[in-house]
Amino acid sequence: MDQVASRSISLRTRAPLFLAVFIDIFSFGLMYPLIVGLFESAWITTTYSPNARDTLLSLAFSLFPIGMFFGSSLLGDLSDALGRRRTLMICMGGLAAGYGLMWAALEISHLWLFFAGRLLSGLMAGTAPIAQASVIDNAPADQRSAAMAQIILVNTLGMVAGPAVGGLLGHWDFRLPLALALMLCVVTLVMLRSADFAGDGAKRALSLDWKQPFRLVARIGQRPEVVPPVLAFFLFQLGFLIYYTFILIEMQRSYGFSVAQLGLFSMAMGIGCAISSAWGYALVRKWLGNDRAVTLTGLALCGLLTAASALPVPAWGQVVLAMLITMSNILAFITLLAAISGAVDETERGWALGIGNAGVALSVFIAGLLTSLLLVLPVDAFLGLGGLIILTALLPALRLTTGARPSTEA
Repeated sequence: MDQVASRSISLRTRAPLFLAVFIDIFSFGLMYPLIVGLFESAWITTTYSPNARDTLLSLAFSLFPIGMFFGSSLLGDLSDALGRRRTLMICMGGLAAGYGLMWAALEISHLWLFFAGRLLSGLMAGTAPIAQASVIDNAPADQRSAAMAQIILVNTLGMVAGPAVGGLLGHWDFRLPLALALMLCVVTLVMLRSADFAGDGAKRALSLDWKQPFRLVARIGQRPEVVPPVLAFFLFQLGFLIYYTFILIEMQRSYGFSVAQLGLFSMAMGIGCAISSAWGYALVRKWLGNDRAVTLTGLALCGLLTAASALPVPAWGQVVLAMLITMSNILAFITLLAAISGAVDETERGWALGIGNAGVALSVFIAGLLTSLLLVLPVDAFLGLGGLIILTALLPALRLTTGARPSTEA
């Protein structure tokens, strides 16, 4: 009986955390097909010139990572001062407000309100690391591997479901995916309110500093051993996110994909990630024998396949390429994060992985800015550029050591 009660308490505690992890990656994928479709809708095309549309599309993509860059430090400070549960509640409330602003923007046809919602949702993003740490910390030592496996499953579900739901619901009404995301945030907020996290107390007084993200990045100069994996990871993510941003534009403008089809196309990419996460990485790691070889193989394949997407291939060929690109992406993603984590001791791993997250935010920002150049350069040029940048990541990656197999907590 005690065991049943213990499992019930564990599930009640983990459920809102799993939802927070799910929402973090689900909402990211949800917005991409929605934004691409929105800026080709009658409301936008009749109100703004093509030049203005591409500039505003760039802004819609870029505001989220700007908020994410500063928000990651803000959430860390809040977590230390208020505890994880309260910080996650603030995040869910902020995300709900962000989606509410975007929903209201579509109701009253006010684009700048939509941009405000994008910026706010970026500031409140990044709940997954806090929730993941809470799941691991609250799990008994003999259940932590199982808890990590559950987190990976939740991430995979969010990766596949986000773009599919965004595209399919957005095909009917752009407001529907925003309403769903808002509802999920409110449900998670209510569940977090009654959750109990063991040992979740304030560690220090609240102190917010907008310069903190820049200080964290500046510390790289004092840790030369972390430069190769961080630089390789940044170039790799920059090239891939350029591809991810522009392939959706390409599929709509050159292949005539609807918002629903864009969502399904993105879902195919998520399935590629899921396959590689579940089976592909383990098989390739066993075959090649060390992390460095897996990293180099993943980067080479991902770069070449991404460059191939710039070629005149049929729509089904782009779908196949997208799945292969994301499958090879996971090989480099896992091993480079493990290399970043392994380049420092345990006391600095949070900082090192935070630098990796900052690199992702910067990559999303740059990829979004590049959409403003669509009037002077074709989409294919950006797809080729993405592949080339991924291949340049091989240069710093060559300096990596062979490394041990990444732990499940990396």
